[in-house]
Amino acid sequence: MPRKPDPTRKPELLGQILDHLTGRTLATVSFRTLAEALGVSTYVFVYHFGNRAQLVDEIVRAIVARQDDLLAVDPAELDEGAWREFMSSSWEVVSSPRNLQLQRLEYEAAMLEMIEGRGSGISRSAVAKWHAFAAAWCVARGVPADQADVEARLFTDAVYGLQYDALATGDVRGVTAAFDLHVDAFAHRVRALAGVSAA
Repeated sequence: MPRKPDPTRKPELLGQILDHLTGRTLATVSFRTLAEALGVSTYVFVYHFGNRAQLVDEIVRAIVARQDDLLAVDPAELDEGAWREFMSSSWEVVSSPRNLQLQRLEYEAAMLEMIEGRGSGISRSAVAKWHAFAAAWCVARGVPADQADVEARLFTDAVYGLQYDALATGDVRGVTAAFDLHVDAFAHRVRALAGVSAA
């Protein structure tokens, strides 16, 4: 009788793979290199992930999913003060050294998906989640949906740019100061747009 698969093994392997990829690229991922690095048989990766493309997809899903806990909050329940607090604590998480390394892999995955012509790529779904979250907050504050969509895009794209800055320069402290200004400016614009809409 075949052995039952261990449901904890695949997530455990993904965690080990993400640790291994610190300072490495997705382009270097292969069953052989991972098997050597993690001290397991290549069969283990074939069994749990099928082929290299499926393995890379699972790696990228795990990278994107790291922010799901942050986005479990209902943005409509956040007043302006709570929004600022939420964004500040979220930034603390995403700008940690480990998360910046995972962000680097997310950027790489997005580029690879574009090169491969995968329009609805896994990695870009993270941007879409943050965009939807910010748009929902704007609408809850009274901003019309079409304006909320544009404001949320500007907000999210700037945050991703700031993450890139922190990753490229290593100046997390300086980038954090810029992030705080960005959050303040966004909250101010949302308040003004909501006021115009109400009038």
